[in-house]
This record gives sequence, C-alpha cells and structure tokens, in this order.
Amino acid sequence: MLNLVAFSLLSLLAKAAPCVLFDTSKNLYVFGGSQDVNLGTSSSFGSPSPKTLSSTGRPSWTGNTTQCFINQYNNIMYVLGADTDISTVYVYNFATDVWSTQTTSSPPPNLGSRSASTLDHDTLVIFTLPTGGSQSLYSLDLSSVTTAASGSPLAWEAVEAPSFSTDGYTPTLSEASNHILFFGAPGTTAGSADIFVIHYSYFQPSAQAFPGSNGASSFPDASGQAFNIPNGDNAQDQVVFVPEDFSSTYVVTHWTNPGDFSSTSGVPFATSLINSTQTLPAPTSQDKSAAYASDGSALVQIDSNGDIYYMTGAINSDYTVASSATWTKMSYSLSGVSGSSSNSTSSASSSASASGSGGASASASKTSSVSGSFTSSSASSTSSSTSGGASRVGAVDVALVLVGLGAFGAALL
Repeated sequence: MLNLVAFSLLSLLAKAAPCVLFDTSKNLYVFGGSQDVNLGTSSSFGSPSPKTLSSTGRPSWTGNTTQCFINQYNNIMYVLGADTDISTVYVYNFATDVWSTQTTSSPPPNLGSRSASTLDHDTLVIFTLPTGGSQSLYSLDLSSVTTAASGSPLAWEAVEAPSFSTDGYTPTLSEASNHILFFGAPGTTAGSADIFVIHYSYFQPSAQAFPGSNGASSFPDASGQAFNIPNGDNAQDQVVFVPEDFSSTYVVTHWTNPGDFSSTSGVPFATSLINSTQTLPAPTSQDKSAAYASDGSALVQIDSNGDIYYMTGAINSDYTVASSATWTKMSYSLSGVSGSSSNSTSSASSSASASGSGGASASASKTSSVSGSFTSSSASSTSSSTSGGASRVGAVDVALVLVGLGAFGAALL
C-alpha cells in the first residue's frame, strides 16, 4: 500500500521538461508548467503579459524528452514525448487554441533526447534517432495533420542506419537546407557534423566541415541541444548548437542549390557564410535539459526550473550574428516545473561578445538536395516502447514525500 502511495505522490511531483516555440506571427509560447502561456512577440519580452492557454486536452507533461515543432504552413505545433506514451503526438492549433491527439504505430524504441528529432520544413516529416547501439533513423509523416489530429494512426518507419556508430551517443540533431546535421557523433572531428540528405534519403559518407567565420571558434565534438532558425520566408538555413560544455552558442549556416549542389546561384546570403560557424555568448543558465527556440532573429531558452532567458536581435537579416547580443533573464518564470540543480549552473559568459559577423571563405556544400516528396527506404519498424518517464525530483521534494508517507503510514496503523 505504501509503495503505491509513494509512486502516486512521486508521479504528482514529476513534470515534463518544458518547451518554448514561436508561432507564425512570432508570438512566443511556453508549454509544460502548471499552465501554458502566450508571452507575445520579442518586443514585449522586457515586460511580458502572459495569456493563459486552454488546458482542455493538453498533455500531462510527464515525459522528459519533450520536443515541440512548428508546422509553418498551418500554424500548428507537434509535440513529441509530452508523456510516457511515445506513440502519441500532441497537436496544438495556435489560431484556435485547441489541443488534439494523434495516434501512431510502430514507434522507435525511444525518443532519444531533447534534441533527437527534427521536423523537415518542406515535407512535414519528423526524423528521430533513438539512443542505444545499432539504431536506425526513424521517420513519421505528419503532412496529413494540418489543423488537428487525423482519425487514423500514422505509422513510423525505419529509414536506415546512420553512417556513424550510435553506441554511447546522445543524439543531437537539427535541419538546415533539407539536410539533417548530427552534432557530436562518435569519431567526428570538432567543427564537423555528419549529414543525412532528406530528399535523397541517404547519409553522407563523410562529415561536413563548418569552419569558424571571421575568427569564430569551432564547435566541439559533443552532444548538446540543437534547433533551427526560421530564416526569411521560414526556410531553415541555420542551426543553433549549444554543446554540453557551454563553450559558446554556435550558429551553423548550411545551404545547397536544390538543382545543382556545385552551384551557389540563389544563395540568400554572402557565399562566404556557406558551411560556416559563427558564435554568440553561451547561455547564462547552463542547463543541459533546457529547451530553445527562435523567431528568426531572437533566441529563447527555458531551463528546467522554468526560468526564461532571451537574446533579441541575435541573428541579422543577412544571416550574420549581432556582435553586441547578450542573454537577458525574463521577469516571468513558468511555474509548476521541477528543476534539476545538478544539471544547471549559472555563468557570467552571457556578456561575452559574438563573433563571425564577417566571413572567412567556406567551401560550398558537397551534399545535394532536390525538391519533391520524401521517400523512406525501409519497411515499417515493429518495435515499440513506453520509455520516457518522469523528470528528476529534487531532494527537498523527496524529503517532503517521505514525511507525508510516514504520516500516512502512521494513520494506517
């Protein structure tokens, strides 16, 4: 009986890792606490006025590998790992403030990490790399989910095994120019990333180098968090990488001509930025479980304590980084999340200067991409799991639970 009560009380204390996301009007939304809120555009970050969202049908937020993605064509959000049922994808409609639940079949064995998935801009296909040895990349086509969840389950598919070993790897990936960049893969040189070419459905045989631009340092060969920037017309040509060592916030630019990978015709920025790395200050809150988002210019972080930090004007319209950009803590904090003090520290590095706003020459991409529908190369996987689970509970919370259990046990005797 006591074990059952202990499990129930600990479950109540467990909270999901919160996430942040901008809608197509560049309003910042914060999810995963005791309530979800709209904080408005970056112009209001200095004095936010939170607007509470509907709680009807919202997730329980009891997962710990939560990731949120924007479908920019329909202004809806897809949420992976919001609870312990990894086969469920939650759908939130920003325009109507309505939640719905999309069922799926044959999910991957786990959802990897907080940066183990990415949503392809063109096809609305989610790609996920689970943790563990000998894993395959998985895909889930969500192109039929445009305003709310569809009535029929959608099937995950195993695409193919990566070109690198997944043993001991914490997947850290995001998309730029229809290519998925994998940071910190085993055996990869610092400043390089392995690449999966989406529309050709294959892993590039060798890693792509992203040298520092205008004196910027190379990013380490490490896992961390990665997310893309909706540049210009919502195309994604830049990825932000925050490694676990918090050495800097790295902005990686990647672009290919859809018809001819050897041509730079049509590049929307200076060709010197192709396959380059620029740097911004490291986040103030050095939380390995933090989540991030961008509206194309501003960067936002929410840590596992619910504290929100932002950097407005970080990315310029010409894809360079702002030399004076710094992280600022927002006066609003999301309530109802359980932090993990062992996973988070504060750093003074947020005042460091940005670099790379100029551009040393970088070679054109050696990978290629073409328009068209994604085609998976493998049959559907049959494995499934309910891995995920509750996030860590602080020592004080555990102590309170034990005290409560003692009182409850005494009452039973």
